[in-house]
Amino acid sequence: MIHSTPPQPAPLSDVLDVAALAVLLLCHPVTVRLKAQAGEIPGRQIGNRWRFSRKRIMQWLETSD
Repeated sequence: MIHSTPPQPAPLSDVLDVAALAVLLLCHPVTVRLKAQAGEIPGRQIGNRWRFSRKRIMQWLETSD
């Protein structure tokens, strides 16, 4: 008899890209990109790609009106 362990969820990344942040915020990736470009979402652009700190995003969500 073979005993297998159930699949485990992947560990959460400390750094999110546009697609991952869109999933977290329940919005479209284009909305994330536009709001990041406008400075409405805290993030950093590296080349032509946006990266977001999970910790900073969670703080931003807690303090946003």
